[in-house]
Amino acid sequence: MSVKVISEIRVSTLGVSDLEASRSFYQQCFDYVVLGEGPVSTEETTALWGGTAQQTGRQVLLGPAGATSGLLRLVRYDEPGTLYWGDYSRMQDYGHYALNVRVPEINEAIAAIQAHGGRTRSGPTHWTVMPDLSAWDSLSFDPDGVLLDVFQLEPGPDNPLAQYDGRPSPLQTVAIHSSDARASARFYAALGLRPLYNKMLTGMEDFFELPPGTALHNINMMHPDAPDLGRLEIAQYVGFPGEAQRDRAVAGALGTLSVAFETDDLDATERLLAAIGTEPAGDRVSLAQPGFGHLDARCYFGPDGERLEFFVRK
Repeated sequence: MSVKVISEIRVSTLGVSDLEASRSFYQQCFDYVVLGEGPVSTEETTALWGGTAQQTGRQVLLGPAGATSGLLRLVRYDEPGTLYWGDYSRMQDYGHYALNVRVPEINEAIAAIQAHGGRTRSGPTHWTVMPDLSAWDSLSFDPDGVLLDVFQLEPGPDNPLAQYDGRPSPLQTVAIHSSDARASARFYAALGLRPLYNKMLTGMEDFFELPPGTALHNINMMHPDAPDLGRLEIAQYVGFPGEAQRDRAVAGALGTLSVAFETDDLDATERLLAAIGTEPAGDRVSLAQPGFGHLDARCYFGPDGERLEFFVRK
């Protein structure tokens, strides 16, 4: 497999309370298959996800059949904690907050979510993303209350997202709340991502249940070689500031713990991250991960405390 210097999001790690229930949900709703499974290693828990050596658990790697990127890793610890984001009591807080999946038909997808242990928050709602791209969008929750943005796209023929195989997608994007969308976009641009679109949305308070007058600055960052998956969506609630959650979004918590990017040179990636002032979240470790094999990895904090893993395969 050809590896970019730094890839799109290869995998997002999601803490869950019931591994079998969550596995079944994502398989039934999005036709995902198991791509790997096994115990959680101490290195993953402590160096990548901010936990302790005493925590033990299991993991399952999911994605569409044949997928190698935009994958979903479910992690269940023997003593799972609570959901750190999702009940909307502190919806403005920063960090990872939603998983986004493209589906061929929005109403069928919502019905599947409701039938398999999830629930719907809002939608479908139609909106224009850019002149040659519109979407039917919906917000739902998985069995643990993790926010899922499930959408059906209507792209123009020349849009980067026009090519579509008609299946539920891998993770199209992982969304983060940011204190400063422009600053966050500059950080991810240094990693090689580029804006698919950059838009200030107004009049969306009802859909997102925001305070009146709050604007949403939305910047969708893609890897130029992979515009259709593994993107990072940056969302800033303009005029509605929040707080970082890095101390809560750790091993054992329910919700997105991290996203991981593959690199073909971890030494060079570490030098780049140091040069742009990125804070390490743990030491570099060697480990084996289900579905990925033996690798070296290191975790860092993004601009708003979101955990970002970088790994190279051996």
